[in-house]
Amino acid sequence: MSFNNASPHEIVAQSPTVSKKFTQERYEHLVSLLPTPERFTAAVNSLEANYPGTLKGDSDKANEFEADRKTVCSFLYLLQGVAKVVSMKDPAVLESLGLGPVPEKGTHASVVLATPHGFKVIFDQKGQPFASVAKVQGAKGYQVWACDGEPSNEANWRMVAFSIVCKGIPIVGLDRTKYNQLRIRAIRGTGPLGPWSNYVNIEPA
Repeated sequence: MSFNNASPHEIVAQSPTVSKKFTQERYEHLVSLLPTPERFTAAVNSLEANYPGTLKGDSDKANEFEADRKTVCSFLYLLQGVAKVVSMKDPAVLESLGLGPVPEKGTHASVVLATPHGFKVIFDQKGQPFASVAKVQGAKGYQVWACDGEPSNEANWRMVAFSIVCKGIPIVGLDRTKYNQLRIRAIRGTGPLGPWSNYVNIEPA
């Protein structure tokens, strides 16, 4: 299910179920599935130690190396998967872990994200706000941020929506009793973030 494209009714219907099932025990189980820094380092050290033996034709070392290779690869896949998911909150995670894609010469690595144009917010019949913007070339997602305080203070801004599509982005968490200003930017998941769009003002309800 794509929650970015889900209706407010679907989100409201499913959230309580997840809230009941997402217990501390389940959270700890999820964390336990990830490699600890110690386990990852130990696997990498063993991989490097057994590699010279494979070059000399040592079958025992070759078998140990293959087992280590599979372990390290599984750890990398797990870490990369988690980093990709949380990159919607912190796009720098992949790069900070050294897990970002290796740029190829002449590819989109050199693409500079443009300033978003046509940013607007519309309301459905129930008063739910949805954001839309013109597609930004090279973008992998869009972040919508809101501010109900002094906009010149960056600490007053917070992210209220993320979407991989540029149309019909549901915005949640606004205090409609206050005057809100919204802005949007494109992201790639790695590399520099795109510039901010114009502000959209939302009057108190």
